[in-house]
Order: sequence, then structure tokens, then C-alpha cells
Amino acid sequence: MRNTFLVAFLFFLFLTPSIAYSQAKASPKVFLNCSARCYGEYVRSEITFFDFVRDRYAADIEVFIQALANGAGGFEYTLTFTGQNAYSSLSDTLEFSTRQADTEDMVRKEMVKNIKMGLVKFIVNTDLFEDVLIDFPKSPQTVEVLPKDKWNYWVFRLGGRASFRSESNKKNSSIRTDLSISRVTNASKFSLFTYHNQYFDKYTIDGEEVTARNTNYGISSLFVKSISQHWSAGGFYRGFHSVYSNIAFSHSLAPAVEYSMYPVSQVMQHQIRWIYQAGFRKRSYLETTIFDKLQETLPYHQLTGIMRITEPWGTFSAELNGFQYLHDPSKNRLSLEVDLNWRVAQGLSVWLNSDFSLINNQISLAKSEGDASQILLNNRQLPTSFRFSSSVGMSYTFGSLNNNVINPRFSNVN
Repeated sequence: MRNTFLVAFLFFLFLTPSIAYSQAKASPKVFLNCSARCYGEYVRSEITFFDFVRDRYAADIEVFIQALANGAGGFEYTLTFTGQNAYSSLSDTLEFSTRQADTEDMVRKEMVKNIKMGLVKFIVNTDLFEDVLIDFPKSPQTVEVLPKDKWNYWVFRLGGRASFRSESNKKNSSIRTDLSISRVTNASKFSLFTYHNQYFDKYTIDGEEVTARNTNYGISSLFVKSISQHWSAGGFYRGFHSVYSNIAFSHSLAPAVEYSMYPVSQVMQHQIRWIYQAGFRKRSYLETTIFDKLQETLPYHQLTGIMRITEPWGTFSAELNGFQYLHDPSKNRLSLEVDLNWRVAQGLSVWLNSDFSLINNQISLAKSEGDASQILLNNRQLPTSFRFSSSVGMSYTFGSLNNNVINPRFSNVN
């Protein structure tokens, strides 16, 4: 019995350093907190040194990834690293930008590179750092002068799309083209977008053909000048044609001013902004309106409030719009849109989207009632005093927290 105890004691002494070393060498658990454009599977396949988990509450390090559109047509990424448990005293933030011309492979490689750099800080004082290799490029013999941007920050995008669908008694086709031009700097911002859409539908009902053609096109432009971290000034222009809205063509021009409660430099974390615009609309109609008008020019003003909060628990955004024609204050519209994505608890997420409008400004409604086919084919607007849409959902995930394994077999099969 004594010999058995001695053997067990010596075995324990031999095993203890191995256990301690194994624990010391255990990789921190990492959670990627990102809703889109973070290439999660690729990141996990490229960074196998750490253990990735699927819930932020089980992680030692949370990587919070935010993406905001930039002036080059790409995105400005902000990566916030937050330590938990034994790493709660550590945190870091890294940023990088992409361009519109960057391929998906270029973006995801840059993502992996920045995540690797951010995670190093969390293991620099652990035994894991012994296995880390750091390499820097050699210093160039001559200092390279970066060339001046030959496009002077201008970005152009031309796009188009065509689709066709056919069944025995139904055919649908559509053509869409669009062009966008933008120039974004810290001092100013300009954007122009123009589009042309054409839809053609043909139905055969009881041997009779019913056809509908719907065309809409338009142009919108924005210019804004930065005044300070809180104030901006500029203006909007919008012109469009819409069969559905009985608009032959509408022009809107309005100077505008914006106040941001938080400095613009903090827009990735939170924002509360107010934008006020006042201008006029000149419209010509396809048919005589319910107010016996074929064309008119009307003054208006609009106040927009925007709130957005982005936190590790999720995101919340709300937009409140108040619109009013100045010639008749009773012609107005008030709308509110709310989006919530909330990680309630470990494995439990809830999302909500709601959009509600009180509508009292349908001045373009056609006086004639139109026929049923126009209404059924969505070619004619109907009078309404409100519009509401909402969707809500939730998900609960449980089981293994580890998600390091990547298996692409049979993926994306329709």
C-alpha cells in the first residue's frame, strides 16, 4: 500500500509541471463580433493559433469589427480588441481602409493581418509569445515619395443589370443602369447618383393578354462642407420620373445644415445628428391631380434626426423625419424607422425592424381612378393616411462553443 502511494505521489509530481505548462500554453478564446464583411470563416482558417468561440461571453478576447463606407468606394474598418477574464486589463483599437477596386481576397487578407497584429498584445507576457515570429521589411535604401493622387479623390462607378423570367402564362423582364460620382475628403463631400429602371410584365389570363410597362429614372446630388467637428452645411438636389407616383418629372433643391451632438471623429461608436433643409419642389404630372394640377412649384422644409449606437452587445439605430409643405402646413408627413440587433444573453439574439409613417402629403395622386390592372401590377399609387411595416426575429444557439473547424464541402448548393 505504501509503495502504491509512493508511485502515485511521484506520478503526480511528474504530471503537475506538464499540466501547468499545458495550461500556460492554452490559447486565449477569441470571439469575432461582426454582422457583415468580416470574412469569419477565412479568418478562422488563417489564424489557427487561437481558439475561436461563437459566443462573446465565453471569450477571453472580443474583436469588435465595424465598417463604414469611405470616399474611395470601399470601407473604413475599425477593429476594437477587448480583453475579458484574465485579460480584462488589456484593450486596443486598429483601423484600416479598403478601396472600391480592392478584390475580396485583398480585403480579407488585410483583415487577417490587422487581427493578428491586434491579438499579439494579449499574449506578449505569456508563454505563448515564445512561439510567435515577428518580421519587419528591410529599410529601403532611398525614401520613396508617394505619388499624388491623379484622380484627386474622385471616384466613378458605372453599373447595369438585366433580368428575364418566363412561365407559360407570365413573362417579366427588367433593365437597370446607374452611375455614381463622388469625392470625399475631410473638408468636403460631393456625391451624384443617377439611375434608369424599366420593367415589363405580360400576363395571360383566360386567354387574354395583360401587359404593363413601368419606367422610372432620376438623379440625386449632395454637397456638404465641414465647418467643425459638430457643424456642417451644404445642400440637396433630387430629380425623378415615376409612373407609379404620377410624376412626369420632379425637381427638388434645398440648402441644408447639420449638427452632430458627438464629434464626427466618434461616428463609429455613436452618433446623434440633426439635419434641417428648406427649399422648393417643381413638379409636372402625367395626369391631372386630385387638386386639379398639371404642374406646380411648392416650398417645403424637412427636419431629420438620426441616432445610431454601436456596442459589443449589438446595434441600435433610429431615424425620425418630419416633412411639411410651407404653402399649406396640413400637407405633411412624419415617419420613424427603428432597427435593433441585440445579443440578449449567451446564445440568444433578438432583432427588430419597424417603419411607420403618417402621410398627409400625397399631392401627386391622379384624379382619375384608373383600372384594376394598373393597381394590381403596382403601376398606380393609392391614397393612404399611413404606412407601416415591421419584422421581428430571434435566435438561440447552444451546444459546443468552439468553432475552429472549417469544412466547405457542399457549400452554396442550391
